[in-house]
Amino acid sequence: VDYVFNVLGVQDDVRYRLSKWDPENREKYLGDDEYWNHSQGVLRDLLVEKGVEFTEEDGEAAFYGPKIDIQADNVYGKEDTMVTIQLDNAIAEKMDMYYIDENGDKQRPYIIHRTSMGCYERTLAWLIEHYAGKFPTWLCPEQVRVLPISDKYEDYANDVAAKLKKAGVDVTVDNRSEKIGYKIREARLNRLPYMLVVGEQEQTDGTVSVRSRFAGDEGVKPLVEFISQITKEIESKEIREEIPEEERNQGQK
Repeated sequence: VDYVFNVLGVQDDVRYRLSKWDPENREKYLGDDEYWNHSQGVLRDLLVEKGVEFTEEDGEAAFYGPKIDIQADNVYGKEDTMVTIQLDNAIAEKMDMYYIDENGDKQRPYIIHRTSMGCYERTLAWLIEHYAGKFPTWLCPEQVRVLPISDKYEDYANDVAAKLKKAGVDVTVDNRSEKIGYKIREARLNRLPYMLVVGEQEQTDGTVSVRSRFAGDEGVKPLVEFISQITKEIESKEIREEIPEEERNQGQK
């Protein structure tokens, strides 16, 4: 779970909760006091050992066992459960499952329900909200858009795209007969990580003019250098920070 949240860049946006039974409503739950106190203690010890802050909530457990719930707020401020790690003794009992311990005695196993990223659809929806469409490059469905400044450079743009695709980059070419300023603005509104503007000079030199969502105008680079840069960013799952507009302008003065 830690690995997944760190890779997704949301490790600081989640909270941990120990979800316990409500001893005042015993009819809702399977098992006795000993089972619930022991299983809740096991999960509490895990959270303490992990060194994370957590809250404890009565009445949030499943009917068959306590849970570690990993919570996050959606864009409306409502708390959602992203991931759960649950202890379940009911299934083992219902299916008459057991193991033999070191003393040769039969013991009921605990069944652990767990997932690294929760319900796929819910997690994806939360990521869309969290990033507001500004996905890290490795997670973005369109990582690069090549923008030829006119039809004359469409072949070079297609060649650039082909080399990027060969390197495993998700890339498109905007070969519409539109002004380059319009293409750039549209790509920015689409919140793409990278735009590569190509014209006569780039075609002659085998270069690309790089614009990014993170730093704006990054200058002209050899195509091989840009391919090396972006493939490293994707493979390492780097989450590149955006430089504020005012700082970009200062750097260009």
